[in-house]
Amino acid sequence: MPRTFSDQWYRIADLRVALRPGISVRLHEERGEPWYVFHERAHAGFFRVNPATYRFISQMNVDATLDAVWRASLQTQPEETPGQEEVFELIVALYRANLIYVEGGVDESKILDRFQRKKAKPLLTRMSEVLFMRIPLWDPEAWLHRHRAHIDRLFSVPMRWLALLVFSWAVVEFVLAGPRAWQQASNILQLNNLLLLYLAVFVSHLLHELSHAAMCKYFGGEVRTMGVMLLLLTPLPYVDLSSSWTFRDKYQRAWVDSAGMLSDAFLGAVATLVWAYSPPGVVNELAYNLMFSTAVYTVLFNINPLMRFDGYYILADLVQIPNLHEKARQQFLKLWRERVLQVPVLEDEPVAAKERWGLLGFFITSNIYRLMVMTGIVLFVADQYFGVGLLVAVALALTSFVQPLLRMLAPLKNPLFLFQHKRLVRRSGLVLGAVVALVLVVPMPDSRVLDGVVEARQYTPLYTESGGVVIQVHVPHGQWVEAGTLLVTLQNPELETEIEGVQAQLTMATTQEGKALTEGSVDLLPIRERTLSLQAVLQSLLVQREALTVRAPHAGVWVDQESKVRQQAWMARGAELGRVVDDRAQVFLGVIRQEAATALLGMEEEESRVRIEGERGQLHTAQRFSLVPHSQSTLPSAALSPLAGGSVAVSTGDPSGKQAVEAFFLLRAELTPEAERRVSDPLRHGRAGWIKIRLPARPLALQAWRAATQYFQRRYKL
Repeated sequence: MPRTFSDQWYRIADLRVALRPGISVRLHEERGEPWYVFHERAHAGFFRVNPATYRFISQMNVDATLDAVWRASLQTQPEETPGQEEVFELIVALYRANLIYVEGGVDESKILDRFQRKKAKPLLTRMSEVLFMRIPLWDPEAWLHRHRAHIDRLFSVPMRWLALLVFSWAVVEFVLAGPRAWQQASNILQLNNLLLLYLAVFVSHLLHELSHAAMCKYFGGEVRTMGVMLLLLTPLPYVDLSSSWTFRDKYQRAWVDSAGMLSDAFLGAVATLVWAYSPPGVVNELAYNLMFSTAVYTVLFNINPLMRFDGYYILADLVQIPNLHEKARQQFLKLWRERVLQVPVLEDEPVAAKERWGLLGFFITSNIYRLMVMTGIVLFVADQYFGVGLLVAVALALTSFVQPLLRMLAPLKNPLFLFQHKRLVRRSGLVLGAVVALVLVVPMPDSRVLDGVVEARQYTPLYTESGGVVIQVHVPHGQWVEAGTLLVTLQNPELETEIEGVQAQLTMATTQEGKALTEGSVDLLPIRERTLSLQAVLQSLLVQREALTVRAPHAGVWVDQESKVRQQAWMARGAELGRVVDDRAQVFLGVIRQEAATALLGMEEEESRVRIEGERGQLHTAQRFSLVPHSQSTLPSAALSPLAGGSVAVSTGDPSGKQAVEAFFLLRAELTPEAERRVSDPLRHGRAGWIKIRLPARPLALQAWRAATQYFQRRYKL
């Protein structure tokens, strides 16, 4: 329970305070418990209290001082009366909400000085307020009142069915034109599109906020403030929907919360239809930007209850827990202070165990999701504008990491806490020092895992040296062959005809040469040259005919997966027939990205472990490493490309799938031969794999720094 007495009570003890005239009070029931909501219409002030606090406020009047009211309440209701510290905070909150007046006036410093000191904002908080500043500009209540009839028609049943029909039609069109939409998304942040994108975001956000206001008016609420907020310094409209707190029906509050998303869905549907049926041009591009902005904003932010947008407020209203995120944060801080800092925490409103764990789960999950989304946004922006993305990342780091951490460690600034928990502080300091030393100083094992491919030390692709028809494949695919084994026989009738023709010409030339030699003709020398030329041509043709009989150049496994398809098929000169692979001795070729090559120069030349695709449960040993001294861009195998499950990006214009987008280095390592491996075992040649390279031990901080710099070098070409 709260503290009974406060050393600041003298500031307000003699004040005579009462509620202002015209304050309305509404009784709400949330999660089976009564709550009272105060509403001051002139300044749109709202305040929610529990029954015990409401009874104390009801006793306040200008005929008695606060001290007298508090002591009288303490005598009649000692268990429910708030303590002096809580009363002080209550009076400050009511005064700031313009819900109370003080008889005879009051020096505001008596009430607000301590509050201002307590709420003095640190630099990080002021920075976050600048990034998310709100500027009120307009009171839309009169405008909404004049258009009340249009609002009623807008949310009528026929309009709901029309909106659903348009949305369904748009979904069908988007599915049909999906590839074009994804392709166009790659240019969404191009410099020439930024103006259209901002215009689309502003228009959609304006209609989004007006829909909130219209739905609030539809259920009888008032909307007194509309203006511009700076969302990461980007001006966007906003509207104040505080009057929806007076709705007793939680579903009405949820409808007000969801009105903006309904507007986004309808506007996005209309934009999708315009984009799908309009020709290329400004209208088409604006429609696409509207479609993109409404879809991304609704799916990633608004509809998700883990972000503090519309989905969050819908959830808070449906589960009837106002300030859901703040209550979840308070439960996390309570757990942190009780379990870690060992500081007792007093709860004004006890929370059941099941609800406490639910709030803790919501707090942790929402923060993790928020950080994931923000990280994705930073990377998306940085890919187009690195400087802007870096500034956004710094701002988010300060507001999402540094500021919450400082808030969690706030008790360490209190000398009383340091005195009362000397042993805890000493232990924590030792543990923190040990962790810092472990991260910054102590060398830890380091390694790198490289993608690669297994190759037989001896393998030979066989190509046709002359075109021909495959007559017979003598050895089936996958069979072991010895050197000289007949593999494939081809036939080329045109080659045979050409050989016969050359032989006839050679016979004639030989006869002419003999006759010229007998007669002593002057044509002897030209005839001999022609004879020699024909003999050379014939020899070349005979070699080509001999090449039609393909034999194994060495022992190995005959690999020809298309042998059945090739029967009686014509094979052009230079076409690959198959290959002979002897993988009794194997090497592993690992791919090293350029930014990681420097780190691997200090690798320890000892045995490393290799895993091979298809045998992931078995470790293989590699040794005798060598680094190819020059970079290259052609992969040793297409198995390393993303199309085959690899991780090395390849050019989309290369049909072989081996042309890498970025140059790389190759690491060559010999796999230790296995004594029990048989020639009948499945081939490993051409399979993808992974090798783990051990590096010299380094502190974890250096390893993390190196990994971060390599990531930025690879992603942003720094």
